[in-house]
Amino acid sequence: MISFGFVTIYDQQEIDYSTEIAKRAERYGITVYRFTPLDIDPLTEKARGLQFHAATQSWIESVFDIPDFLYDRCFYRADDRSKKSKPIMQWLKQRADITFLGYGFPSKWDLYKKIIDHPLLSYYVPKTVLLRSSTDLLHMIRKEKAVICKPAHGSRGKGIYVVKQVEGHLHILNASGQTIATIKRKIDLQQWMEILLRRSSYLIQPFFPLKTKQNEPFDVRFFFQKNEHGKWSERGRGVRVGPPGTIIANVSAGASIFDFSEWFSQIPSPQRLFIADGIETITNVLPSYLEEQFGPLFELGVDLGITEEGAVWLIDINSKPGRKIITSLAPEKLDAIYEAPLRYCLFLANGVNVR
Repeated sequence: MISFGFVTIYDQQEIDYSTEIAKRAERYGITVYRFTPLDIDPLTEKARGLQFHAATQSWIESVFDIPDFLYDRCFYRADDRSKKSKPIMQWLKQRADITFLGYGFPSKWDLYKKIIDHPLLSYYVPKTVLLRSSTDLLHMIRKEKAVICKPAHGSRGKGIYVVKQVEGHLHILNASGQTIATIKRKIDLQQWMEILLRRSSYLIQPFFPLKTKQNEPFDVRFFFQKNEHGKWSERGRGVRVGPPGTIIANVSAGASIFDFSEWFSQIPSPQRLFIADGIETITNVLPSYLEEQFGPLFELGVDLGITEEGAVWLIDINSKPGRKIITSLAPEKLDAIYEAPLRYCLFLANGVNVR
């Protein structure tokens, strides 16, 4: 039997998802385990976690060797558990006897530097600066009037701020669109940034007004996975629309999901041509290019921002995406989504196509 580990930071994280995968594993000759990085004994290099038993369709406590194949679903926060877990995961990724379905990205800044080197993809990336001082922020504000600040290692819309210039002052908004500070002096901006940069390194970009007529932020999410042949496959696409007045369209922050085709059909014909061309370029080129630059990947969430004029912007890429656009728009695809990690694992194990 092939051993397959589902790794999370917290014991109950994504328990439903991992269980659905495990229910289907026996037919592929795969045994599924659940554990966290902190469950590994550094002396024995065994893990104390859960093993799924096909006969009872349930998880039982077990001590086991670290599985040969690992599915990394670790989302790091600022807590001690995350800080202790991250170096353990990095150690596991260095081991030649363990294969990860996907190895992820180093940071959003590293992503940006690689994408702007691509002759086609570079046209779709907003100007991005690694935030080091208040001068960086003020320089972009003078040109753009509004700037978005993103954690270099952030995900799920956490820790995002927008800085706007209003009547000579700077207003700092959180992801909910609430003004959390009004900056009138440069020293106040420096103090706010010092606190910000203690938590994480940050990137800044122009803040595009990607909103509906009802003042709702929106973007388009594309969900990709590797198939049983080791080739990239688009599993779904959907339009995410956030609550009115907020600044990001993230599902974990309350965004709703709508059918892409229905939304696209309402766009005037001239803009549709521009949008379709941009989408086709990005979706055809990006997944394989990222893998060339950063090593093996299994899945991707790609977020595109689209302006009223039809400009397409690549605003975020996630190597550990959620599956909400599938559960919301195409539940009939869920069985394929649950089997995808197993089928790709078998591809990696055998080096042959799954039939």
